[in-house]
Amino acid sequence: MRRICEVLQKDGFKIAGVYCLESQFIEDTAKYFAGVMSAMSAMFNLEVPHINVMTKMDLISEAQRKLLDRYFDPDPLLLGEGAISDMGEQFRELNLALANLIDDFSMVSFIPLNIKDENSISYVLSHADNALQWGEDQEPREPQ
Repeated sequence: MRRICEVLQKDGFKIAGVYCLESQFIEDTAKYFAGVMSAMSAMFNLEVPHINVMTKMDLISEAQRKLLDRYFDPDPLLLGEGAISDMGEQFRELNLALANLIDDFSMVSFIPLNIKDENSISYVLSHADNALQWGEDQEPREPQ
């Protein structure tokens, strides 16, 4: 995949990576932890501008919406302790080390996407434009 991105960029295309994680993953900390690690792995391997999107926000219950802020920017305590309770004590040190790695890089954060909300779609598209730096190299137009 990295090679495909390099070839396209050499041909003049602007490439951005978009990693989509379902909002249903917040119900199980181990799945959410795996999703965060997978997003970080994709960011490192592709070496292109990248955004992470948490999809299916329209399916989240009202009780879960109050807790969403801690999932948009991964909390190392949530990741470490939650994963330990789901995976077992033998993986305690590994889980804490991985949670600290995620926190040290501070690269993984998620943008919410509610497909039924036009403002949410515009928000994600503006982040993609910003990652690509779309419009920065465009010549300004003269007003008519």
